[in-house]
Amino acid sequence: MNLWRRIACSALLTLSFPIAGYASHCGAATSASDHPTVTVSYPRVRYKSCYITVVEEIPKITYQTVQKTVWQECKYKVQKPIYETVWQECRYKVCKPVIEEYDREEKYIVHVPVQETHYRECRELVQKPVWEEHLVACKYTVHKPVYETYYRDVVHTTYQTVVETHYRDCLRTVCQPVTVRQPVCRVVCEPRVEQYTVPGPIYTKAVQEPGQCYIDPQTGHTCYKHPTTRFITCQAPPQVCYRTIMVPRTVVDYVPATYYVQQHYVEKVPYQVCRQVPVQVVKKVPYTVCKMVAEPHVRYIPVRRCRIVCEERVRHVPYTVCKMVPQERVRFVKCQRTRLIEEEQVTKIPVQVCRMVEQECIQLVPVTVCEKVPVCTVERKCKRVRVCVPVVECEEPGLLERLRDWLRDCLSAASGSIRPSQVH
Repeated sequence: MNLWRRIACSALLTLSFPIAGYASHCGAATSASDHPTVTVSYPRVRYKSCYITVVEEIPKITYQTVQKTVWQECKYKVQKPIYETVWQECRYKVCKPVIEEYDREEKYIVHVPVQETHYRECRELVQKPVWEEHLVACKYTVHKPVYETYYRDVVHTTYQTVVETHYRDCLRTVCQPVTVRQPVCRVVCEPRVEQYTVPGPIYTKAVQEPGQCYIDPQTGHTCYKHPTTRFITCQAPPQVCYRTIMVPRTVVDYVPATYYVQQHYVEKVPYQVCRQVPVQVVKKVPYTVCKMVAEPHVRYIPVRRCRIVCEERVRHVPYTVCKMVPQERVRFVKCQRTRLIEEEQVTKIPVQVCRMVEQECIQLVPVTVCEKVPVCTVERKCKRVRVCVPVVECEEPGLLERLRDWLRDCLSAASGSIRPSQVH
């Protein structure tokens, strides 16, 4: 309350004295000796109404149909091959050297005494009884029973089983073998004849230089030089030799590999149906009739007769003869020989087998979708707006204006000097 009292007293004092600032601002000045206080003259501000053109932006929302591409999942199944490695046995033959002992047969001749028995013939006549047999025919009659078979027809009914064959479809799966020849590499060593050079041996050879006449440069006399022998080292020409080396070579063998492929087919399977059918059968029944038939026979009776026959006999009398006979004998000598034996070896070769596995895959398919999208557009409109424009006039302010300006200044000064605790 004391603050507001001080502000009201200051305002009354200010209003009782003219302000020199306003007059100085408009061109009038007062000296400091006339007035002890400084007066300020402010220009007069008034507001004038006028119209200006303003562009107003009005936002407007519209919906526009837009085609949009969306990725859609599409599931499908594919047959994916899976390769598996199977070890298959591969048999091949190699030649293996084998040393074996055998007995060699050697033949030689020896003379052996041989005793031979010879026979000489000695002939003589002998009378010998000879018996001869003759057959005499004797006829007689025999009554023999003869059986004759006749047939009569007998009709009777029988039931016969009739088998009818029908067919039905049956789905079967068969694994069909498919053979494929696959290449397999192996290394084979082949003999090859190689030529190489061996340097010749080094030897020392004596070379004899003949004697000759020469003039001595110091004395000027003719002198004779005796023949001399000097030794030189020589080398014999190189020698060409041959040797056998084993050269590896890669051989490609085609090994058959078999895998099975499933095949489906429809097979007609027969099945039988039995039923009884009456059948009339005419059967022939045999019966026998016996009658006696006369049959003539001939019987031969043997009769023996004796007669004397002269026969020449030859008798062999033995005698012995000795002679030397060359005889060939055989003895066996132990020897060794090398032969090649075929041996079968087995190696495992990897074979790749393919089988089909069903796998589900997902594929993204583009699909076009229409949707409405809000679009913001700005619509511009021109309109006239009334505004107040300040206009400054250089005139002496009235009482109200001065009081208003003074109060404004006091309030601004007071607001800077008042603490927050005093305001409350």
